[in-house]
Amino acid sequence: MATRREKLFEQLSDAQQRAIYMLLEQASQNKNSSDYLSMEDIAETLEIERKTLYNWRTRNAVFQEALAEASREQLSALAPQAFGAMSKLISGAQPSTKALDLMFKSLGWVKNEQTIDLTTRTRDSDALEDEIERLSKLMEVKSD
Repeated sequence: MATRREKLFEQLSDAQQRAIYMLLEQASQNKNSSDYLSMEDIAETLEIERKTLYNWRTRNAVFQEALAEASREQLSALAPQAFGAMSKLISGAQPSTKALDLMFKSLGWVKNEQTIDLTTRTRDSDALEDEIERLSKLMEVKSD
């Protein structure tokens, strides 16, 4: 059975598929690296205009979805390394509270929910006039 990425890739040209792999490689590289490929470099390698690559990335829904799916697959492959790094942060001499918080949230043990309870009391005009009078008297006393 074909994966979601494979089904999406079937709808793309060879150049679009190659562009996705090149964009993923670019995302994992340091911009200062000699191997770094700019958008112009990618377009030139694919023998397309840079504008075409831009249009695929910004206007082609299938290309965008295929790129996102391929990105998710690539990130999933890094999960064991991420788990190892988290384990080191949590089990060290001084466990990282951020790492613990992230782990608890990812396991669903802690939910990031906030509720605000807002209660207002209603006052009639007589009560408001009394309050204004009280505050006015306080201001008179302090100014003396």
